[in-house]
Amino acid sequence: MNESALPQLSPPWVTYFNELKNSIDNDPLVSVVQLIGLPHDAGYLIPIIVQERKKARALATILELEKNFGNVPVYVAVIYDGAVVDPLEESGLTPQRIVKVFEEAFNTNRYFEFAVVERFTPGTEAVYPVFSKRVIQFFNDDLSDLYNNFNAVAASVFKDVLREEINDIIINPSTAEKNSQ
Repeated sequence: MNESALPQLSPPWVTYFNELKNSIDNDPLVSVVQLIGLPHDAGYLIPIIVQERKKARALATILELEKNFGNVPVYVAVIYDGAVVDPLEESGLTPQRIVKVFEEAFNTNRYFEFAVVERFTPGTEAVYPVFSKRVIQFFNDDLSDLYNNFNAVAASVFKDVLREEINDIIINPSTAEKNSQ
């Protein structure tokens, strides 16, 4: 069999791009542009254009801005008004302030419901951004799906693209208890 005729699977960085595109981009003020290959096999870049400065800064704070897939780095650049935005200074972020950052980042995202601080373990608080009870689906060469789609609840997709911790505070994306109206 000719090698080009063999099934081709989407590499993990393409899946990651599609997760960003189908979660973060579900917002009228945010555009996940494209997956750009960097020269000299230096990895990939995913620019995210944001129309509000505060929202851009909040997204730069909560998103995973560099993710490695083996030896392939993927960089996320949050851009406002033509310039890459720096994240907020992490040292001043309390759990309550991180909730406000999530609210600023996702106030117009159609999947976001709310964020709250709750006890994770005795003496440890965590931030729980809560997302609607919805499935995010896109084509992904997934051989385990009859139609080759990627299928996951919104909170799981956001878990893949958000930071796990901010200022040593755990971030636990969760699913709303009821369907959103």
